[in-house]
Amino acid sequence: MNQMNYLIYIAILGFLFWIVSEIIEIIEGGHNSTVYYMTSVYHILAGFGIWGLHLLQSHLVINLSLIGTVFISITYFVLTYFPIQVMNSKKSFSEFIKIHPIYRIPGIINIIGFIIFGIAIIRIGFFPAWTGVIIILGTIIFAIAMTMKNHIVVNINNIIISATIIYMCIFGLR
Repeated sequence: MNQMNYLIYIAILGFLFWIVSEIIEIIEGGHNSTVYYMTSVYHILAGFGIWGLHLLQSHLVINLSLIGTVFISITYFVLTYFPIQVMNSKKSFSEFIKIHPIYRIPGIINIIGFIIFGIAIIRIGFFPAWTGVIIILGTIIFAIAMTMKNHIVVNINNIIISATIIYMCIFGLR
């Protein structure tokens, strides 16, 4: 197995963590320590794993995919401890962001990164175009739902994005 496959398996594991985290959040009706810790693990695994998807399509065209991947990866690493900080603050996500608005910066960069990555997916054509569309639309829906504090929409949207990325990983391993 080559290094790229390891990255793909890491991505699958990371996005599975995110799906389980979102399901727990829906069932529990909000965040709890399990959700926060799983989200931190997801950030680490996805930060590495997203490179596997980039490497799969980079042999065709590299520019947009590389830019999107760098933005996504860096922001995941920067935000790794963020869920734990929110948990330890005993504040809601929205309250924490109001007190620490600096965290909006990596959030915005992450959103831009996913939109760029989605555009790269469509333009490069290695993965089915619908996966890029879902990533772009899902990212936009995520940003709007977070702004509106509509957490159930955020949860369902994140599950759809994660499932799409897992599909891309499996598609790439074939």
